[in-house]
Amino acid sequence: MTPRDVELELAAYLEAAGLDLSSTTNPPTLYPGPFPPSAPPRMVCLRHTGGESGLYLGTGRGVLAPDVQVIVRGPKGSYTATRELAARCWTALHLARVPGYVDVRCEGAGPHFMGPDGEGSLRFVFNLTARYSA
Repeated sequence: MTPRDVELELAAYLEAAGLDLSSTTNPPTLYPGPFPPSAPPRMVCLRHTGGESGLYLGTGRGVLAPDVQVIVRGPKGSYTATRELAARCWTALHLARVPGYVDVRCEGAGPHFMGPDGEGSLRFVFNLTARYSA
């Protein structure tokens, strides 16, 4: 069974979802994996958390279910706009039909407010599981 790059594949799905996010702009607003300190105040990051479950099917194949955390960050004083972007990301990914995946399910009823980071940028976060056959 070969693991997939869920960060990159889900970021590509979000990029195509019409949320005004891009991994190719300078600076990017979408990061598959860790983001640098120089990232802009408004950005989204997808990180594989390392947690994952699986089911071996006994045929040399199985179903893997990696966990991913989505962090949405916005500038100081932009609580409503940042929450709206986080909710749009959650909506785009929850029960999404991402090619190559059995299903994608976000946890909870939406993004959670995590408070400001060290620079005062506001953060929302949610977790998801993306199952695929390998």
